[in-house]
Amino acid sequence: RLKTALRVLVDKYNLHMIMSPTQSIIFRDIDPKDKDGIDAVLREHGIKPIEEVDPLARLSMACPALPLCGLAQTEAERIMPSYLERVRALLEKMNLGEEEILIRMTGCPNGCARPYMAELAFVGDGPKSYQLWLGGSPVLTRTAWPFMAKMDVGDLEVTMEPILAMFIQQRQAFEAFGDFCHRVGADSIESYSKSYALGSVTA
Repeated sequence: RLKTALRVLVDKYNLHMIMSPTQSIIFRDIDPKDKDGIDAVLREHGIKPIEEVDPLARLSMACPALPLCGLAQTEAERIMPSYLERVRALLEKMNLGEEEILIRMTGCPNGCARPYMAELAFVGDGPKSYQLWLGGSPVLTRTAWPFMAKMDVGDLEVTMEPILAMFIQQRQAFEAFGDFCHRVGADSIESYSKSYALGSVTA
């Protein structure tokens, strides 16, 4: 339905489109008198306004991985929605529902979805296994660093909860998650995680 909507908008309004590096489609040179009609076309094709899209999903990116890519070692695009749901559930559980974290996922270390710039990234390195990368910039101006060499798909919550707990307790005012991880570093996060008791911290 998205492709149909784009075709309708181009045919009806002769709109120019830009594909951004973050895979956003931007309409430009919109005549103000056409705005209501364009909004109506988007609604008719089930495309939600930005206010109704979970920021985790809006900011995320994943490569196609399995079954399309011969280099993929595990899933990415097909499993990313479930990972976002799990991260969202954990954020809500810890009273961090307002946080916007830029998340990327790839099926192998080649990094076609640019995970090495994300605040939080899952880089496939084997069947049902991911490297965990932290510390990239929310505006993609800094590279991340590897925090965990192998994280089983079932360990997402127990791995991320201590990191988010430390974020709650030690973040600076208005500090983004990636900026926090970059500031405190891998050693501090690892040390905190080892002594953390699950369920002991919420915002």
